[in-house]
Amino acid sequence: MHNLAFEFEKLNIINIQRLQSFYPRVRDRNDIAVLRDPVTNVIMLSSSEHMSSRYYEEKQEQAGYVVQESIVESPCLSDDLRRAEEFGSLLHGKRWLDFGCGLGGLLHAMQRHPISAQGLEPSKERAAIAASKGHSIVCNLDQVPVQSLDIITMFHVLEHLTTPLQTLIQIRERLRPGGTLLIEVPHARDALFTLYDCEAFKRFTFWSEHLVLHTRQSLEILLAHAGFSQIQVSGKQRYPLSNHLHWLVRQKPGGHDAWALLNSAGLHSEYEAMLSRLDRTDTLIATTRVPEKQ
Repeated sequence: MHNLAFEFEKLNIINIQRLQSFYPRVRDRNDIAVLRDPVTNVIMLSSSEHMSSRYYEEKQEQAGYVVQESIVESPCLSDDLRRAEEFGSLLHGKRWLDFGCGLGGLLHAMQRHPISAQGLEPSKERAAIAASKGHSIVCNLDQVPVQSLDIITMFHVLEHLTTPLQTLIQIRERLRPGGTLLIEVPHARDALFTLYDCEAFKRFTFWSEHLVLHTRQSLEILLAHAGFSQIQVSGKQRYPLSNHLHWLVRQKPGGHDAWALLNSAGLHSEYEAMLSRLDRTDTLIATTRVPEKQ
């Protein structure tokens, strides 16, 4: 068993002896299995040794991704725009770091909100593109002064980290007392796993870079051990009902586009509320603060 699993066992997030096979492989490797703790519902890979900081530093984008003119000129993706609308008010007049900023899409979308904005991106290729757009980019937390920030965001980053507790402690140290950490991660209790048991979705979504899928409880435990307080974790449904129906009928992603005629704000709101009550949303959002007195 690997180091991440031992760390999570020490934190009572999983029990290694309870782990069961959940899926035989990930989409990009046949030598890594997907495991699940049936009590805590946390999902993790059978190995994390294939991941390292060097892997992300040297990672090359898929052919054509970063060279597409539309992507390079307009890096804001739909999730960037959604996050800017949903969380922009948290950044007003704040000193902000986006941890795992990618091509800088969120930095661009949020540029009117914070008093200062910086991105952290370990990928040399992505960091260079984001910096070429005028964004301030660092490659690791050692370049960020202690207690220099009001808010740090991590959107779909935590599940990639081989040492999440250590990283969260370093993040807390960079925030001022009372500072905010905002996290978004995929949910281990996603309805396509736990309610609909969609084989095609499992085959598609399990990936060697996603080392762990969290639950509300595992996120709370991890953040508390990192020294954060006022922890709030809620469910978010990124993809609408049309996407789920498409998975179940066509066994493919992209239903929110292919069957867009089924999309409506009211229907999505009701569906999201139901999945949240069942704790079956596809995404979790956590907000937490650094204690005023440390």
